[in-house]
Order: sequence, then C-alpha cells, then structure tokens
Amino acid sequence: MTFWTKLKGALTGASVEGTVRDLGMASEQRTLDAILDMTDLVVAITERLVDVVKFYTADACDAMARAAGDLDQMESKADGMKREILAGLATGGFFPISRADLFRLVVGLDRIANFATGAADRLGMRRFDLPPEVKRLLEEMSETDLRAVRKLREAVLMMRPNMRQAEELSEEVDRIEGEVDDIYVKIYTILFDMDTDFKTFHQLKAIIERLEEVADRAADCAETIRLIAVRHLEIQ
Repeated sequence: MTFWTKLKGALTGASVEGTVRDLGMASEQRTLDAILDMTDLVVAITERLVDVVKFYTADACDAMARAAGDLDQMESKADGMKREILAGLATGGFFPISRADLFRLVVGLDRIANFATGAADRLGMRRFDLPPEVKRLLEEMSETDLRAVRKLREAVLMMRPNMRQAEELSEEVDRIEGEVDDIYVKIYTILFDMDTDFKTFHQLKAIIERLEEVADRAADCAETIRLIAVRHLEIQ
C-alpha cells in the first residue's frame, strides 16, 4: 500500500496512530534490509581476511597482495553503505526500533570492516619468519573471527521475524569472541618467548590486536542486538 493510500485512509476515518505505525514499520524494514546487506558485505570482508592470512602463512605474497587489495575496495564500499544508512536514520519519522540502537549497530559493522582491513594492511607491511605454531594460530584466529561474524549475520537476519532468537544468536557471538581472546593469549605468550627484533614484535602484536578487534566489534554489535531485543520483548 502506498503512502498516499495510507494517508487517505487516515483522513477518512482510519486510525492515524495505526497509519503512522505502519509507515514507520515500513521504513524500519527498509533500514533493516540495508543493514542485512551491509552485514553480508562484512561477512565477505572477513572471508577475504581469512584468505589474506592463509596466503601470508603460505608465503604466497602476490596472492596475498591481491586479496588485500580486494579488502580495501570492499571496505570502501562498506563505508558508503554506512553513510547511506545513517543518512536515512537522520531523516526523521517514526521507527519502532530505536534509531540510536540502529545507528550503533551500523557503526559497529563498519568497525568490523575497518579492523579486518587493518589486519590485512599490517600483514602486508613486510615479511618476517614465524614459527609454524604461530602461523597455525593466526589462521585459527581469523577463522574464528569469521565464525563470529557469520553468527552475527544470523542474529541480524532474525531481528524482524524473531527477536528472542536474535537475542540467543547474539549470545553465541559472545561465546565465539571468547575463543578469539584465548587464541590471542596463546599467540601473545609465544611472542614473548620468541627471539625476535623490535620491529617484528610490534608488527605481529599489531596483527593479532586487529584480529582480536574483529571479534570484539562483532560482540559489540551482538550486545546492541540484545539491547534491541530486550526493549522489543518488554513492550510485547
């Protein structure tokens, strides 16, 4: 039903409150669809990050450089999607879900993309030798990041049809983020035991910090979804 049809109904006796609510829900649905599209892109970015890490540990420098270039382009696209969604949230009108919560979710998704690209950039700064165990853990860390982001995508997808399930899926993101923290500690412990130079120490430290941030920002987004879900369930 178009806007003018709804407005006509309101003027001829239908509930104005109901009409405003329906229009608000339609705007909200468009925004949620755009957020899901952005989440899909963030998943693709994290998938490409896994490729970058695996190319790095396999000493496939040319392939890694191409994958890192792909990440830069995808991150720029995510920035554009963020700007469009936030501009839509700023135009006014009624949204059943808090605009501030949706704003926070979109910004959180963009930060996942930023940290994923940052990790790839740090990997490409210069080559240095790593113990096989560190290479394995770097791959495991990026793959666990991807699991967290994919689970976040499931939570975003469930926000409209089933807020309670979205909340449960968000809790799973937190659990996976804890796994990333454990891997971070393992690598950091090995890093202190490595006989390495100052530059290598700080480059590897920067890499694992950004890989950890990918999962941390996914957990922040999951927390926002839980907040949205709690508010939604309170008024049902």
